[in-house]
Amino acid sequence: MLGRLICCSLESWLVPDFALFGPSEKHFVPMGGFCISVFAVLQSGSELLLGKPRQHGRWQDEWAPNWRLYDSGQLEAELRRWRFPSSYVEEGESPEHALGRVMNEQLGVREYTLQSSRLLNFYEPSRRYPGRYHWDYCFVFRVMANFSPHDLPWFSELRYIAPSSLDATDFGSAQGAILMALNTH
Repeated sequence: MLGRLICCSLESWLVPDFALFGPSEKHFVPMGGFCISVFAVLQSGSELLLGKPRQHGRWQDEWAPNWRLYDSGQLEAELRRWRFPSSYVEEGESPEHALGRVMNEQLGVREYTLQSSRLLNFYEPSRRYPGRYHWDYCFVFRVMANFSPHDLPWFSELRYIAPSSLDATDFGSAQGAILMALNTH
């Protein structure tokens, strides 16, 4: 198994604009839950754009609503780790539109070129539903943009990093599985 992306079962009143991720007989989703996410992979030479999130409401309100369910230790650990610019796909939203939100809202990039896309999926035992498996569907987009890292209020660090200097444990929300998949192709 390559890895995992952390998500959760959310009641619709908590995050009304996001898909329901927990088990549901009505929706026939995996009984351990599932997440659908987009990841923007920007490259400069041999380095990838990665950021460490800063405590900011946009993460929990828009891009990582599952963090609302984390205890303080889990959240602090998440804020110390690298992540690709990314977000969950909102209910009814296309992955391409979600990529546009990530590029525009997280990075401030309005013009970019889509180079390639891949759908990756991972599963692991669910932390919230013992005896069940949690699935992650990950739309990974390689994009080209004229982007120089600069200070943004929701990142404590944002820079291009050589992937060879990192491993899966350097990433939050198990985004290291994405790095591992990128390194194998």
